[in-house]
Amino acid sequence: MLKNYLKTSIRNLRKRPFYTTINVLGLAIGMACTLLITVYILDELSYDRFHEKVNRIYRLASHLEIGESGFTGAAVSAATADVFKEEIPEVEMVVRLNQRDNMTFKKDEITIEEDKVLTADSNFFQVFSFPLVKGDPASALSEPNAVVMTAAAARKYFKDEDPIGQSIQIDDKLFQVTGIMEPVPAASHVHFDIIYSFLSDPKNKAKHWGNLNTATYFLLQENADIENVNAQLTPLLKKYFEEYDLFQELGYTVEMFTQPLTDIHLSSHMQGEFEANGNIKYLYIFGAIALFILLIACINFMNLSTARSADRAKEVGVRKTMGSARSTLIRQFLAESLLLSLLSMLLALGLAELLRIPFSNIAGKDIPLPLHSSWFIPTVLLLGVLVGILAGSYPAFYLTKFRPVEVLRGRLAGGSKNTWLRNSLVVFQFVVSIVLIVCTIMVYEQLQFIRNKDLGFDKENIIVLDNAKALGNNKEAFYHALSTQTEVQGVSFTDVSPLGGYDATVFIPALENDTTYRDEDALVLNYIQVSHDYVPTMGIKLKEGRNFSRELASDSANYAVILNEQAVKILGLGVGSKVMTNSEFESEVVGVAEDFHYKSLHSAVEPLVLVLADEPNYAEIKVKSTDLQQALSRIEEQWNLHANGTPMDYSFLDEDFDALFRADQRVGMIFGGFTTLAILIACMGLLALAAFMAEQRTKEIGIRKVIGASVKSIVLLLSKDFTKLVIIAFVVAVPLAYFAVQQWLNDFAYKIDIKMASFIIAGVLALLIAILTISYQSFKAALANPVDSLRNE
Repeated sequence: MLKNYLKTSIRNLRKRPFYTTINVLGLAIGMACTLLITVYILDELSYDRFHEKVNRIYRLASHLEIGESGFTGAAVSAATADVFKEEIPEVEMVVRLNQRDNMTFKKDEITIEEDKVLTADSNFFQVFSFPLVKGDPASALSEPNAVVMTAAAARKYFKDEDPIGQSIQIDDKLFQVTGIMEPVPAASHVHFDIIYSFLSDPKNKAKHWGNLNTATYFLLQENADIENVNAQLTPLLKKYFEEYDLFQELGYTVEMFTQPLTDIHLSSHMQGEFEANGNIKYLYIFGAIALFILLIACINFMNLSTARSADRAKEVGVRKTMGSARSTLIRQFLAESLLLSLLSMLLALGLAELLRIPFSNIAGKDIPLPLHSSWFIPTVLLLGVLVGILAGSYPAFYLTKFRPVEVLRGRLAGGSKNTWLRNSLVVFQFVVSIVLIVCTIMVYEQLQFIRNKDLGFDKENIIVLDNAKALGNNKEAFYHALSTQTEVQGVSFTDVSPLGGYDATVFIPALENDTTYRDEDALVLNYIQVSHDYVPTMGIKLKEGRNFSRELASDSANYAVILNEQAVKILGLGVGSKVMTNSEFESEVVGVAEDFHYKSLHSAVEPLVLVLADEPNYAEIKVKSTDLQQALSRIEEQWNLHANGTPMDYSFLDEDFDALFRADQRVGMIFGGFTTLAILIACMGLLALAAFMAEQRTKEIGIRKVIGASVKSIVLLLSKDFTKLVIIAFVVAVPLAYFAVQQWLNDFAYKIDIKMASFIIAGVLALLIAILTISYQSFKAALANPVDSLRNE
């Protein structure tokens, strides 16, 4: 029986090669898109799940609100860890991590500036599953000056020698290599090449619970309930945070909370994240796109099958007359659908592999098809079967319900009368296509808006040196040497990158006409420590007051600040006012800068304080645009003279800014790519449907031509039905597209207005695509010789 189904199915598919090709290609493209998006979603969901104890690992985070300002960060005080382990019985281990950038590593004549560096407690390798190739996980970080490297990192310093037990200088300290680890998996929320003992870093020894600067993870005891831990967080703060009672009296908020490790990558976007995380919203969007593309491909199959019902009706009538049961016929039609679906799936695997590389480039990471995974092939086969059943179920049940008497009397000679379903499915296809077109247009317009928006500073032709601290005592000499270069227009130094995650601290404004400070007036604000030339180098405009001056002794480190407009509003200060910084320095406000965007445009401009200080971790160099390579060459020449052999590490600020929106750019490219494929699949189905409709009306067209109808009138006749469907689809798509775009734009603090023009463009584009698709078949039918269609009448 199965062999008979197979032979009959192959014969029926070969009878109509054009329609079979359309169906196979449409389903194959839809399945390939679904496979790629599914693999991408699974990869995003797999983050941090390689750890053996993943379901018991949590991170501590903090939230602070002082006055009108607030801070939510992926860190707590370094002092929290010991207390947490001692006083909460549900906690098995606690491990602290901190990221260190631009650290100088030296071994003999080799000097390298390393970025991917972590510092961690001795139990790091017992909590997290980062396997060691050499060394003991339990003791690798137990000594104060112990360091563990990946094999690739160790090879840079020790070549082919065994690094275990050898020494390496990190900044100004000597460390011993105690372990070699495997590379960190790509699906990790933190990546590093080198990790050294937490005990070695003096920055990690802060004991005050208000210093929220250390990423802290804990391992829950087996079978323990995380809610029991959460219930003990506030009592711990009351007990160990000295200012807790004062905060309560002043109406401030300070709290800790926990995060499952598996939630960090997709659901956490706090200050102090190790890396830019993903966004679970995009997974929902991409999943919906994959589903709709697959549905469009299935709709093509259903439309063509029901449209060709007249062709198959006589077959059904004869089979029923000969005694075939309806169930047998249903199995026959489903067999055809499954055969076509499985053929499409084989082709889809090839297409998916072909599209994988460009898709990986857009996604920003390699996304291989898991061909060797035990679950992949069975899942692919299951998808093929489900698509076959979905695409073939309606035709199977619809075609087999025909009564033999009606079929053999020719009652169905004109084709399926049940056109409402076919038209509904065509409308659905174009609704999806129009929504995707609108979303693609709006994403493009928003990204263009971001690129062209006035940021309040000049990001063009600014070179950022990421390891300026290597200059050491030669910083001033380097500054003066560059200041005399004709290609250089400005040089400044900062403690963090201009677009990096700024630190936050407590600022207390002085009472008006007084230098009295009250704790109840305190606010938590972002700040950046800068040199005298930061404002002119970055092209920041001053609204009031002046810039920092080298000539005024009162502008020495930490005693002069410049506020942005938002900080002025929230602090209530102006030029000449006093402010207490870090509960230690009384500083004078010497200027007010116009607001500028120092973060992604996803968030509004926040209050910012520019503090004059001597922290040269980064350098910003403004150069002339006429010859960037010449300027770079001069800068590198001076760097080599003053940086003690450390290689220069630099980036361009405009590229750093674009990187803030890389995820959004990827969304735009993915939208554009899959929109094109969705339209292609829909047009393939429309082409086949138009061809079949024209074929069904061949005799009508012949008669019309004989009585004098023009080619134009016939083309309009054949096109008007599809044009109506596209117009209906446009009306349905507009509110859906508006809602989808509005939800996406809500993630931006600065965004474009949603204009009707974008919707009209999408509708006209969809209509033009539909007309162009069916025009070939319409003209072909209109130009045919009527004698050929009427000779047998």
